[in-house]
Amino acid sequence: MTDGQRQARPRRAGYRTMIAAGVLLVAGVVAWQVYAAVWAANSKDTGRALVHRFLQNRALGTPLQGSSAGPGTAELTSCSASAQSSDPVRGLLEIPKLGVTAPVEEGDGDAQLAVAVGHDPASVWPGTAGNAVLEAHDVSYFVALPDLAAGDTIRYVSPCTTYVFQVSGHAVVSQGHPVYNTPDPTLTLVTCWPTDALWFTPDRYLVTASEVSQSSTTGAGQQYLTVSPPPNVPVPSALAAQGVTLATYSLPMGTFSLTGAPDQAWAQTTNPLLVQNSAVEAFIAGVRSLSENHLDWWSAVAPGVPPPTPLVGADNPSYLSGLDVTESATGTQVGVVTLTDTVAVTGGSAPGRYAVTVGETVHDGTLLVTSWSMQAS
Repeated sequence: MTDGQRQARPRRAGYRTMIAAGVLLVAGVVAWQVYAAVWAANSKDTGRALVHRFLQNRALGTPLQGSSAGPGTAELTSCSASAQSSDPVRGLLEIPKLGVTAPVEEGDGDAQLAVAVGHDPASVWPGTAGNAVLEAHDVSYFVALPDLAAGDTIRYVSPCTTYVFQVSGHAVVSQGHPVYNTPDPTLTLVTCWPTDALWFTPDRYLVTASEVSQSSTTGAGQQYLTVSPPPNVPVPSALAAQGVTLATYSLPMGTFSLTGAPDQAWAQTTNPLLVQNSAVEAFIAGVRSLSENHLDWWSAVAPGVPPPTPLVGADNPSYLSGLDVTESATGTQVGVVTLTDTVAVTGGSAPGRYAVTVGETVHDGTLLVTSWSMQAS
């Protein structure tokens, strides 16, 4: 073997390693985009009707007229289990301290967790001897689970029986940690940790509770907030065809925050995440408009906002951190959304590293970009 052949072998091995790493990176991006597509589609198409459908099928519930509970609510008025086999919603989970009322479905896949709290099929149902395991996404129904303390109340409302549990403990464990069965009726709530992450995390947050009482489900005072449609983003059709969602555009996500004075029952549904989907859609639409130098597209999603010079005609930016999203809400309405990120820009008139801050407003069901700043960093 010649010296040249000996040197060529390590080089070929290095190339193969680099190619394999590239394939894994592409696979990771594709997996994220598929996950985002499933989440967004399920949330928009089915999430907003779950609680109301449960009430209609189980209890002949209808939207309240003139009720102090306000618009978008329904009331549980009687016991009927006739629709059990056809309705995916099996019951309602209530956490009074957190203002949570969530539909509960059988299953713990994306199709269920995108729109509801999911029941682990390997566990018993609440009220049965054993440990009932209920799961939900963190930036949703279970975002405030760490605020629960020993003695706090959790209720599972089935069509005919309401089961009351008291919190007994909590823990942070690694993904895949076993949740053990119990001889008595207990409940374990599971979500991702930390609870403000907009992406997968390796840890889980568990809340455990023990059953303390049962009672017949009645309609007295039991009113449930339904889910509202997400705000519309006026994306031109030609731009939408290029893809302005996380299913069609690679964008790492960071953390989520909800500020202002939101209604607690509204805050802990999928409503804030549906607004977040629209906010990210407007952000992606803005970036695509600028990088392709389509200022007519930009004017549609950001009317009257000066285009940020570094992005105009530049290459698609590289994202150096996750996109953080903050919503400010009053009652059941989001008024302002702020998105922040750090990007590296190549091409265009001002390449470099920038801290990006984007302001968006929601008015009459429409979300628009109202400010876009880029500070060299």
